[in-house]
Amino acid sequence: MTKRNPLTYYNREQGKLLDDEIYADAFLDWSYNTAFGRLLTDTVFRHRWVSRLYGWFQKTRWSRRRIKPFVQQLGVNVDEIVRPLDEFESFNDFFIREIDLSRRTMRWDPDVCISPADGRALVYPFIEPDATFRIKRATFNLRELLSDDNLAERFAGGSMFITRLYLRDYHHFHFPDGGTPGPSRTIAGGLYAVSPYARRALVPFYAENQRMLTRFESEHFGSMALVEVGAFTVGSIRQRFQAEQHVEKAQRKGLFELGGSTVVLLFETDKIVFDDDLIANTRDDIETYVRLGDSIGRKPD
Repeated sequence: MTKRNPLTYYNREQGKLLDDEIYADAFLDWSYNTAFGRLLTDTVFRHRWVSRLYGWFQKTRWSRRRIKPFVQQLGVNVDEIVRPLDEFESFNDFFIREIDLSRRTMRWDPDVCISPADGRALVYPFIEPDATFRIKRATFNLRELLSDDNLAERFAGGSMFITRLYLRDYHHFHFPDGGTPGPSRTIAGGLYAVSPYARRALVPFYAENQRMLTRFESEHFGSMALVEVGAFTVGSIRQRFQAEQHVEKAQRKGLFELGGSTVVLLFETDKIVFDDDLIANTRDDIETYVRLGDSIGRKPD
């Protein structure tokens, strides 16, 4: 059986607050909200071999039976998927599906920074390296996120955009602007669940989960850091770009395999002015649903 937890977020397309539901099976609820479950989560379930075992199962043909119930229960938009559901060989094959990007509206204005992925977004116009941020049931700070004191100091006083991908979302991530990316660096960590399953305790997954960090020299928003955060069942963050080669705005950067995940964009001081609705909603502790290609902010005048 599945257990659902209500969640309120702001939907830009509809211009109103909506009550959504967290899709979580009984195992995740038990593992994050009971004493023995949390003990096993901290000592066993957070390790990569557990997610790899789960991922192996979701790559078998037997897992295909999950696809259609998943689509129906979570309301996945099948119109933009480039392949019929019956052609997917496994649940993971469906989860990392590609979409017809021509069906998305991209903000090509060079002064507009776009969302790199579908997801629930929060923005912080000014950040300090040791300031604590709380996202639903998770806490972290810039220094912990980057695991690099020098880099944290460089982005101190800058801005941060965070988008949390939900299970129904398109799980590829793209570049928010044209520019030149450096090589990706893996930051070792565990694999806690990213969605806010834990009701009784704060889970420091942004500081402790495996992450990948890419320095990015953007054309219009200065030097940036792009961070992808893994999660329980997300045993792999796949990069699909060539380091030190120019990329176009909205070009695919990579993808997550299985589970909910998170993308973080870091900007240096005075390089972006976030959209008013994102700022206002974040101030009220409300996530805003944005889609790949939507505006998240503009270059300062």
